[in-house]
Amino acid sequence: MTHTATPAHPTTAPSSGRAPTRTDPVAVAASHVVGGPLGRHAVVGRRGWRPAAAVLSALSAVFVALGVLQKNHCVSTGWATPGSLWRACYSDLPVAVAAPAGSSPWSNPTMQGQPPLTALITWLVRTIVPGGSQLRLQQGMFAWGAAVVALLIALAVCASAASRPDSPWVAAHIALSPVLITSALISFDALGVALVAAGLLAWERTRFPLAGVALAGALLTRPTLGAVLVAALVVALVRGRTKGALALFLGAGATCVAMFAVIAVWGGDPFTSFTAWRQQGAGYGSLWYILSFADVTLSPAVLTGLAVLGWIAAIALGAILAQGRERLPLAPIALLMLVTVMLTSRALPVQACLWVLPLIALSALPWRDHLVWAGAEFVYFITVWGFIARASNMAKALPSGWYCFFTLVRLAGLVYLVTAAIRATRSSTVASSEDGDDERRAGLTARQHANAASA
Repeated sequence: MTHTATPAHPTTAPSSGRAPTRTDPVAVAASHVVGGPLGRHAVVGRRGWRPAAAVLSALSAVFVALGVLQKNHCVSTGWATPGSLWRACYSDLPVAVAAPAGSSPWSNPTMQGQPPLTALITWLVRTIVPGGSQLRLQQGMFAWGAAVVALLIALAVCASAASRPDSPWVAAHIALSPVLITSALISFDALGVALVAAGLLAWERTRFPLAGVALAGALLTRPTLGAVLVAALVVALVRGRTKGALALFLGAGATCVAMFAVIAVWGGDPFTSFTAWRQQGAGYGSLWYILSFADVTLSPAVLTGLAVLGWIAAIALGAILAQGRERLPLAPIALLMLVTVMLTSRALPVQACLWVLPLIALSALPWRDHLVWAGAEFVYFITVWGFIARASNMAKALPSGWYCFFTLVRLAGLVYLVTAAIRATRSSTVASSEDGDDERRAGLTARQHANAASA
């Protein structure tokens, strides 16, 4: 009689994945609020990534709502300074109501110097805000802006979950990040976050032209996010994927050309934001701004040169990491390059913390490390407004020495984030390799038993 053994790991079974509540101590502790960790017999991924994405998208909306609550003082009384600074509720969103709704995105004086897509989305939201008093206009703009930001964060969550269908809960690093509460509603940087997440999803599915389009869109919302696009090109070239790199480049180039053409036809200057950036001095959050307190003032030309050197250093570091034996995925390499560019930039706004969220979500970062970095961002958020408002009340303002200290804490947090993400990704790569070896050995053993039984 012939007996056929059942393989230990059938190929048709869904991937078991790596549920955070099984492997991450912080996630395990937090899970007790909703019933405890995932059971030992539960299978991750059987229903795909969509249920996880739906739950996390809803939770991200709660975090955005908490951000509205954090800015409640300004919502009630308006965004006049210095009150909005002392109350830490400042936001760029209500500023757009200063221009008439019928103007073009690039004719609004308050939007000049803004990146193209940031100006465009601000204008689009402004067109649907009903009229009224100045306070009503500001409240309407903020309300609609909050709804758009919540939608964009949800899209970023869905894209990140789809990028990891075997472990979709990594998207919680976007949906449940504490920095959403403080920084998501300062501006429309969530658009860049969503485009980066979409670009990474297209990259994972080897749809390189679409990845180029999405990542170029991110660049057009915040030029610093162009580091993710450059990282994708570097990885593709270093690993011999020349056709993929060309498709990525063509998709990105076509997107930029089309956007610049639209701006020119609409009567704007496609290079206004670049010109404004090139003429700026060192701004808040920058390492170079700290030097001004030591009577060292760097000219705009020197700051431009330092920024260029930062991009060169980022490309070199990314190429070195891409050549490593571990074959790390794009996310941690892009995170390294992005943070390098951020550290050498002439300004680092409060909401810059949002830019890294899709990258840390796909880097297998432990929640402990996420919270350490978010804590540094929280401390900076609380202190920076008291320093910016010093012109209105020097006695009440944060001393410059403490501002420099907390800025350095924030920059150190970014460095810590990168090292933790690379370390975690390497550990995950090794673990996945070992799991794959175990599965292959188990499959081989099952086939040997089957052959022996047949004999």
